[in-house]
Amino acid sequence: MRDDMDKVIVERPRRGGGVQGDGRAWRNSKERGSHLGMKRGYGRTKWLNENLAPLKRWLHKQVHRPWDKVYAELCSGIDRRSTVQAHIFEHIDDFVVRDAVMRDGEVRVRSHRWGGNLHVPLRDALRVELFVHPVTGILLPNRARLKARQNRAANKPKAVIARIVIDDAIEWHLVDGCWFEVRLAPFPESKGAGAKDEKRYDVLRGCLVTRRGVCHAPVGTACRQVTYAQDFVYAVAKRQLSRREVRARLGDGA
Repeated sequence: MRDDMDKVIVERPRRGGGVQGDGRAWRNSKERGSHLGMKRGYGRTKWLNENLAPLKRWLHKQVHRPWDKVYAELCSGIDRRSTVQAHIFEHIDDFVVRDAVMRDGEVRVRSHRWGGNLHVPLRDALRVELFVHPVTGILLPNRARLKARQNRAANKPKAVIARIVIDDAIEWHLVDGCWFEVRLAPFPESKGAGAKDEKRYDVLRGCLVTRRGVCHAPVGTACRQVTYAQDFVYAVAKRQLSRREVRARLGDGA
């Protein structure tokens, strides 16, 4: 454990401080009330702002060690006679459950619901990060919590790349699971504010479109929703790419 752990955890800029000094500048201002209480302007304006991240990291590094030795090492590095440093011990229970019990062959911990009088299986207490085994006294991680985090990460939907810009005139688009090379062309400039936009056939969208992106599909059909990296362009040609071409750019994960 670091020799300066108490300073790393405690020494951090204190929050608050709206009233400067001892409050006399406010009490003597013209904006004060006609009658002031004895403590007005002298209230508590700052509070502790511990940095508990080092303590949490250190505790996670002590897993698979006897809790008595971990706690003894923690006491040797933090002086409990100091009011500020002793406050750190109040946060140990935020990271470590020390009162777990063994019932019916499984570890149970107190539930935060119903006043904490109900013990629930450790596998259902995903809030618990670390716990002290009630039989061996070893500091252990909650594997159910770790497994739940891994499952959430695995089930998290991955961002799908649907467009790759090759240059100003060529883009790749993923359509219905297949990659197409699309060649773009710019729309002609509008001739005036009141002039109607000319229509061009967009081969990727499958319909006539205007410079402003308005689709004019035949009745009963729908245009494919496509966006390009540039404005005022439309697709004049497309070509389905081979798997070899796709792998050469996107790798084996394509």
